Amino acid sequence: MTQIKKRPGIMAAFDMEDAASAIWLAEELNGAKGNFAIKIGRPLEMQTGKEIISKVRDATDLPIIYDGKIADIPYISAKISEIAYDAGADAVIIHAFVGMDVVREVVNLRGGDVITVIEMTHPGSVECLEPMSETLIRNVSAIGVDGVVLPATRPDRVKHLSGLLSCDCGESETYIISPGIHAQGAAPGDAIVNGSDYEVVGRAIYQSDDPKSEAERIYQEVLSRLEKLEGLVESERSGGDRK
Repeated sequence: MTQIKKRPGIMAAFDMEDAASAIWLAEELNGAKGNFAIKIGRPLEMQTGKEIISKVRDATDLPIIYDGKIADIPYISAKISEIAYDAGADAVIIHAFVGMDVVREVVNLRGGDVITVIEMTHPGSVECLEPMSETLIRNVSAIGVDGVVLPATRPDRVKHLSGLLSCDCGESETYIISPGIHAQGAAPGDAIVNGSDYEVVGRAIYQSDDPKSEAERIYQEVLSRLEKLEGLVESERSGGDRK
């Protein structure tokens, strides 16, 4: 299993609908400079079948996340997750709102990382998920999921909810992935400077004339914003020390 590292990175959303493009892009990103991962979405899977996970696995050493947005009873959710792991996925994404019995069932498979959706990028998430998101993130954190999904389109929510991830040993090891960059309005770095670890970028990469270069450019843009933020923090700290 390829480890998903808890450090700033770009998760390329494979939402194209043909296998050839997905395999080619996986090969391209395999040699990209930076911290990258691949998220296989339902549009690609529905057009090509679960075998696309295995084909992408053969084309790259990057972590692969199956984004099935799994939301079913414990048995079915675990069965879907098991199929994805067996096909070569390093992680699966499931909805937290379906209940902690579902989350525990998938975690107990020990097949790979488990990432739970807490909030999403669209307006309906504010209406339906936001009222329960604080409870959800505390509960999945207590169970010990590997990652959570928070929206890059609302960086204030990333900042607030990331602070609710708990760990007995100090800083939480749960990584945060945040979709919504470019096509949905968020800018590279919006989520990461507020506590996220990975920003999810889809169309801006796979519809680019040079996807590998575009992925590297976006990654460097994120790092530049982080370095600027860290410089400001250090400057403020030094100023405070002189007082």
